[in-house]
Amino acid sequence: IMDEPTSALTSKEIDDLFVIIHKLRDEGCGIVYISHRLEELQHIVDRVTIMRDGKFITSVNFADTNMEEIIANMVGREIKEKFPKVRCERGKKIFEVRNLNAGRMVRDVSFDIYEGEIVGIAGLMGAGRTETTRAIFGVDPKEGGEVLLDGKPLDIKCPMDAIKAGIVLAPEDRKKDGLCTKLSIRENIALPNLDILCNGAGVVNAKKEREMVDRTVRNLTIKLPNAEVNAASLSGGNQQKVVVGKWLARNSRVVMFDEPTRGIDVAAKVEIYNLMNELKQNGIGVFFVSSEMPEIMGFADRIIVMCDGRVTGELMVGEATQEKVLEYATRFENKLQKDRAATA
Repeated sequence: IMDEPTSALTSKEIDDLFVIIHKLRDEGCGIVYISHRLEELQHIVDRVTIMRDGKFITSVNFADTNMEEIIANMVGREIKEKFPKVRCERGKKIFEVRNLNAGRMVRDVSFDIYEGEIVGIAGLMGAGRTETTRAIFGVDPKEGGEVLLDGKPLDIKCPMDAIKAGIVLAPEDRKKDGLCTKLSIRENIALPNLDILCNGAGVVNAKKEREMVDRTVRNLTIKLPNAEVNAASLSGGNQQKVVVGKWLARNSRVVMFDEPTRGIDVAAKVEIYNLMNELKQNGIGVFFVSSEMPEIMGFADRIIVMCDGRVTGELMVGEATQEKVLEYATRFENKLQKDRAATA
């Protein structure tokens, strides 16, 4: 039984895994393969069983169905666009990162974010993408470089500095770093916003808290029985909405998403994309890290590629191809191979 086995693998490692799966099947082993990455199905599966809301929906031979039918059965309706995009006029520069250095995995990283665009950060595992978001957010200490918002340098020494400045992060591991799973939805939304919910004596204004929570649940259509249930009881997609919702409650200026759709179903992915589109339309700076090439290619307006802790390429979506992205993503690896060959 394999549950999301490719979520942290590179393209080459995924190909190797598929070879092993075929070998096991040919040797008579039965395999249950659980995945939200539907593009993987065509490479390995013989039969597809679809579940929704904890219930069995259908089971069909893969050869007798198509991706549209699979998605419709998963979500209970037809999904017309897998990567819904909204066209906006690119506005002024909102956010700048200049020569950022933090540890071994962030080396002289520089990029800009403009109003009216969504920027995707691509690269293989170990490229330094997550480490870059953590350094910007103040989780990991910076060793050099600048972060600017609306042209003004920010002094970010910890996450609270970033939050107060309007720069927030929806982290890669939402259960470990983005939520307090044993606390209620209400508490998760209120916790990072106590500075605007408390009076001068440090007492939470219950009315303001209730209004903030109700507004967040309503605006993001978070599906929950009530706001007092623990965050751990929600589906992955609704957990992700809570992570994002707590930041939007304070009118943030720049929102960073690290693997925003990892481990959530197709319908929830589209809802997250629509949320990011809404932020983009409202002039909020948006960039996201993703290991899924179709997501980067299908949803980003501009793609920044990293390799070995550095920015190695930048592509507008119209000129981007998987080959170009992978070329930039393996730039230093390819250079090392050439150097070794030359030395040999």
